[in-house]
Amino acid sequence: MKPPERRARPAAPRWLTRLVSPYYIAALAVIVVFVLWSAGAPTSYFALSLVFASIYITLALAWDFSSGLSGYLNFGLPFFFGLGAFTAGYFAWGGQRYVPFLLFVALGVGAVGGFLFSFPTLRLRGPYFSLLSLLLPLIAVDFVLAFWTQLHMPTEGYYDLPFLAVTPWGELIILSVANAVLLTVFLVLRNSHFGLILRGIRDDEDALSSQGIRTFPYKVLAFTIASGVAGFSGATYALTVTFAGLDTFEFTFILFPILIVILGGSGEIVGSVFAGYIVILLYQYLFQALSEVTLIFFTGAAILLVLFLPGGILRPIRSFVRFMRTPEAP
Repeated sequence: MKPPERRARPAAPRWLTRLVSPYYIAALAVIVVFVLWSAGAPTSYFALSLVFASIYITLALAWDFSSGLSGYLNFGLPFFFGLGAFTAGYFAWGGQRYVPFLLFVALGVGAVGGFLFSFPTLRLRGPYFSLLSLLLPLIAVDFVLAFWTQLHMPTEGYYDLPFLAVTPWGELIILSVANAVLLTVFLVLRNSHFGLILRGIRDDEDALSSQGIRTFPYKVLAFTIASGVAGFSGATYALTVTFAGLDTFEFTFILFPILIVILGGSGEIVGSVFAGYIVILLYQYLFQALSEVTLIFFTGAAILLVLFLPGGILRPIRSFVRFMRTPEAP
């Protein structure tokens, strides 16, 4: 009697197989380890440093998803970061002290602002788009200063905002969960058809256009999502320091995310988690010894990374893993 034929199991979606990669699992493990590590001293300087590291990781994930994948370098991230901080401050001063509402509104305002900015400007390419995005934070500061009283803002900025959580450890838990969710979502999008188009834009946008693929909607959607996440991150920062002022538009909020992405590997997404903890924790503790010189040190480190490690820390690790898995020739 002929045995019944076995049906082949359908192959798992590519995004699912990439999602359960050891690098993704390791990134989640690192997030959990740092949360547990700081649990013993929930109000320590170490826990507070991890809070700021998590905020910058959120920014780095947003920048890597949009600019790292598409190749369109957006230096206007501090604008949407500050927009989210001021949005949270505005509603908090209006009497709304419910933290989830403030975060949700900041995310929505950041996304709308990103759409309004990217819809007309992403028709530009290369340095023209980057230059225009670079002007955004400068214009924002001048606008706020010019219309400060008309916007009914206090002289120093919005202060006495509600805390994101009672303790830095509680804030760290909230931010770590947010980063784990963002990491998962961005990895799924990166390994989907949407992410494939974004990487095609980075490699050769004209080739995609010649095949009848309209790249413009993909770019607008990617930058709208990233701007919304930046607005969310700005709100978490404002609620952590309980203040939303002009400092939220500073270029340090783009310098560190770019440095994190360079170290983690542009377009890798996962690398931003590892690099984020390394960069920010190193900066926090070096700043105590070197003060303002620390920023110069990290700027020089960014230049050296671009020259000698352009693929980030994950590329040599993956090369080593492939080498170890390759069987020796007989």
